[in-house]
Amino acid sequence: MSDETAVDAWTALLAQAGQLAAASRAWPRDAEGDRMRASVTPLVQLQAVRIAMEQLDRLPAASRAYARDQAEVLVQRSCEALRHAWHGEPMPAWMLDIMAASRDSIAASLYAGLRGLRWNGAQPMVVPAWRQDVTAALGTLAVMEPGTIALPGECIAWWTERTDLSCEGCEVQPMQAPVQVYRRFDESGRYAGSAEVPLHEPLPAGMPMLVPLFVAGQPVGALQRDAQAWLAMQVAAGVPQA
Repeated sequence: MSDETAVDAWTALLAQAGQLAAASRAWPRDAEGDRMRASVTPLVQLQAVRIAMEQLDRLPAASRAYARDQAEVLVQRSCEALRHAWHGEPMPAWMLDIMAASRDSIAASLYAGLRGLRWNGAQPMVVPAWRQDVTAALGTLAVMEPGTIALPGECIAWWTERTDLSCEGCEVQPMQAPVQVYRRFDESGRYAGSAEVPLHEPLPAGMPMLVPLFVAGQPVGALQRDAQAWLAMQVAAGVPQA
């Protein structure tokens, strides 16, 4: 989010808060009016969380986990306040949408400052053993296993909140969203194509090549294949090679 966009977002939030506060004075002094007045503060807080999470990449990497934890507490309290205010009554759909958006923003913020490593060669490349320690429980990380045949232009790793990875012939690039690289195979097990898809989009059928290892420092996977045996399997299946 650019500085100009951030200012516009906060300005819009303040304007919305002002409108809600002004409108609350006109709401009738009955049960419905009381519910709406009780909803103003938690709604503004939820919107503030969403905007803050969209700017999380501006914080030092070491501070982001704490910021997410604080945001989760605020979202929980705000949602509880809304549920209490609307107890026994159906909550308006637009309020439910704001609640969901605030939660989604925290989940998306796990990828703030995302960077990727892309193979720039004209021919396929076999991913070598990683020079860096990819087993260290830091940040969020996904990599292709050593022995994987990477095709030209493919992302072979992405990460955030940890030091950059490197691989000869590859380029580190900022990324908007995490991706998965798929290999497609026909009914006989022969290579039938590849695709690189952002994780928030519908994922195609196929074998994923990027192994998620950590999310916010928590282990979610491990490198388990023997590099030579894995390479031999791909070659036998007809995956293009140099």
